[in-house]
Amino acid sequence: MGDRSVLYKYLNPNLLAVVTESTDTHQERSFVGTFLIDGVTGRIIHEAVQRKARGPVHCVHSENWVVYVYWNTKSRRNEFSVLELFEGTELYNSTVFSSLDRPHMPQVLQQSYIFPAPISTMEATLTEKGITSRHLLVGLPSGNILSLPKMFLDPRRPEIVSEQSREENLIPYAPEMPIRTEWFINYNQTISRVRGIYTAPSGLESTCLVVAYGLDIYQTRVYPSKQFDVLKDDYDYVLISSVLFGLFFATMISKRLAQVKLLNRAWR
Repeated sequence: MGDRSVLYKYLNPNLLAVVTESTDTHQERSFVGTFLIDGVTGRIIHEAVQRKARGPVHCVHSENWVVYVYWNTKSRRNEFSVLELFEGTELYNSTVFSSLDRPHMPQVLQQSYIFPAPISTMEATLTEKGITSRHLLVGLPSGNILSLPKMFLDPRRPEIVSEQSREENLIPYAPEMPIRTEWFINYNQTISRVRGIYTAPSGLESTCLVVAYGLDIYQTRVYPSKQFDVLKDDYDYVLISSVLFGLFFATMISKRLAQVKLLNRAWR
C-alpha cells in the first residue's frame, strides 16, 4: 500500500458466490441479492442487495473478488458491482486455511459502475501461477469480446486522489466504465450469439487461452500483463549467440593465460 503497509487478501477456497433475483416484476419491489457463503460451515460471509434491479445477472468469482452485472430498472442501464475481500493488515495464518478456525470476518469493499452496453456472458482470465494481472472477459451481443483490466474494477479506487493513492497507482473513481476498441480481443471477427467463454492457463505465465462459443467458436490467446516471459519476434539471436561464444572463448583463453602466469611465477 501507499504507506508501505500490507493489506492481505482473503483467499478462501471454500467460498461460494450465490446470486438471487426477486420474482416480483414490479419495478419498485424488484431486487438482486448476492451472498458469499462458506461452503464448509454454511456461514454467510457477506450479503449485498441491489434494490430496483433485475436480471439477467452474470457473475464471476475469482480469487478474493466477485463481479456481477445486473439491469437497473430505475435508471434503465446495466451496472457492474464488485466485491473484494481482505483479511486486514495482519495475516491470521500464512500456512493453512481452515474455515472452522476463522474468528474474524473479512473486510469487504464494494463499488458499482455503469456499463454502457448489454452483456451476454463474462469470465476472468486464468494463468498457471496467478502472477499475471487479471482481466475480465466480457461477451457483448454485438459479437465482440472485451478484455477489461481488473484495475478498472478495483473497489479501492478513490473519489479524491491522495498521495497514497498515487503511490499505489489507483485510478480515480469514475461511475462510467469505458469501452475502448483496442480492448476487443477478436478484432473484426464477430462471434454470433456468444453464450459462454472458457479460459485455461498455458505453459507460459503471461499467456491465457480463451475459447468463446455460440453460433461460432473462436479461440485466441490473451496477454493481460503483456509477454514479459517471451522473446520478441525481432530478437537478434545471431548477435546474442556471437557475444556469448565470444565471452566463452575469452574466458577459456584468460583462464589458460592465468594458469601459465601462475606456473611461471612458481618456477622463479
